[in-house]
Amino acid sequence: MKTVLVSIVFLIWVGSYQVKAQDNVTQKFNGNFPTLQVRELWQLCSVTFQGSHPGLPQSLRWLVCDCYVDLIRRDLTPETAGELEPDAQRDLTSNLILECNKLLPNNDIET
Repeated sequence: MKTVLVSIVFLIWVGSYQVKAQDNVTQKFNGNFPTLQVRELWQLCSVTFQGSHPGLPQSLRWLVCDCYVDLIRRDLTPETAGELEPDAQRDLTSNLILECNKLLPNNDIET
C-alpha cells in the first residue's frame, strides 16, 4: 500500500496529472493535460500495478489505470495536482482506490 501511495504521489509530482476511466462522451475533462503527461501517468500506474500484482491480467490493469488517469483528469488541473498537500494526496489515493478498484473482480486488491 505504501509503495502504491508513493508511486501515485510521484506521478502527481512528475506530471501534475488527473484520473477517471469513463467514456469520453459522458466524462468531462478540463482538456489541459498534455498528451505526454497523460501517457506518463498511465504508464507509471501500469508499471506499479504490474510490480505490486504480477498475477493481475493485463486487461484488468489497463482498465484500472484508465480509471485512475481519467479521475485525475476530471478532478484536477496540472497546476493543482502538482501542489497537493500530503493530506490531499492521501485523499486522492483513497478516492482512486474507492472508485477504480471496484472494477476488479475481487475489489479487495490494495494498490
